[in-house]
Amino acid sequence: MALNEPILIICHGFPPVRGIGGRRWAKFAKEIASRGYPVHVIRNEGVPSERTSLWTSDVQHPNIHHHPLPQRYPAVLTKRPLTSFKDKVMYRVWTKLLPLLVPGNIYDAASLSRRSLLSTSSQLIRKHGIRNVIVTGAPFSLMAFASELKKPFPQINLVADFRDVWTWGSDYGLGSMKPQRLAHEKKMEALVAESSDRLISPHATVVEHLRKTYGGATERYMTLPHAIDPEDFVLDIAPKKNGVFRMIYAGSLYGAGEAENYFTALLDAFDALRRQKPDAYNASRLDLYVTGHGTAAYEQQVKARNMQDRIHFHAPVPPKEIFKRVVHSDLVLTFIPSRNKDVLGTKFNEIFYLRVPVLHIGEPGLISRTITDRKLGDSLRVEELAAELPRIISGERKIELDRTADHSAFLLSNITDRLIKEVLV
Repeated sequence: MALNEPILIICHGFPPVRGIGGRRWAKFAKEIASRGYPVHVIRNEGVPSERTSLWTSDVQHPNIHHHPLPQRYPAVLTKRPLTSFKDKVMYRVWTKLLPLLVPGNIYDAASLSRRSLLSTSSQLIRKHGIRNVIVTGAPFSLMAFASELKKPFPQINLVADFRDVWTWGSDYGLGSMKPQRLAHEKKMEALVAESSDRLISPHATVVEHLRKTYGGATERYMTLPHAIDPEDFVLDIAPKKNGVFRMIYAGSLYGAGEAENYFTALLDAFDALRRQKPDAYNASRLDLYVTGHGTAAYEQQVKARNMQDRIHFHAPVPPKEIFKRVVHSDLVLTFIPSRNKDVLGTKFNEIFYLRVPVLHIGEPGLISRTITDRKLGDSLRVEELAAELPRIISGERKIELDRTADHSAFLLSNITDRLIKEVLV
């Protein structure tokens, strides 16, 4: 790619809009823009309450040009929890109306954006002579709409970034979808696979599935990991040595019933610690920074067990602030639902870089193997948590941590080098 050549990124939840995928492409856009390339971004405009991304400062660069699409998808379908009577009524109304407008997944937040996306994309490609177009999903309909650009613009290098599984998964409402709607999603997925010049993903398992399913040249497929941005970290902060065993949980708490079971087991662990090792209990602290939804129900469970002096809830804070808190911690807790046991998300590379032990709670898979094999922490099943977490807090069960591990391959500059040299043209 020639210096100063513009690129186009299509990302629904790009900052300042809050949403899945925004962090990944905000970081790449920031690095690419800093190297002198103009970056045009088509994103969702979002409603005011959604323009609260923690990565907004990353995309405030003169070389990053925003082209927001009108918010056409009903915002009430993305709200959690639904608290007002009006919201509950409108949620039901839209779930009845959308099946008449959307042939596939009615929970796809970009499903009503086809016309505006194709119009804006076409204008930008013509005006700026754009050759490289990157589209990321979920929402997956964006990828299918972008695939239509190959007909009027066969010269573009279309890159489809699968941040998650699509038709072979159960998230985003796909697990309960009627056969005819799932068939439409599969048709869209095949269109993306056939039309795109490159198929990439941060997850090797996703890349392998796409390669086996759709075939073609091996070089079409590539694993492009989530990147570590060193500017997010202050690594010279020494952990506080005040006799308190500090734990932190930062991120989503999702997975429906599995998350509920995890939180119950977590409270059971604190209850066991209080009964068996009261001194260790009194010298322990867990801080939770839960993103994506309210925590009132969880806070009530903590109060019901009279543990609010040990377990504290906080509002989400920007990455630089949360990483300062991570460095001050003795242990990072992370719960992963079983469906994602082989999906190594962004936060893992970041925590590994900070060299703070990770305690993964979930089913064995790629995540647990990575953590234990590379001596970056430990892994427990949910049913083991109540018995084993007290042993970890009290020091009875030791966690191995390789403080010499080299994580430089995942630095933002190095991953962006690969993106520019191996994916773009």
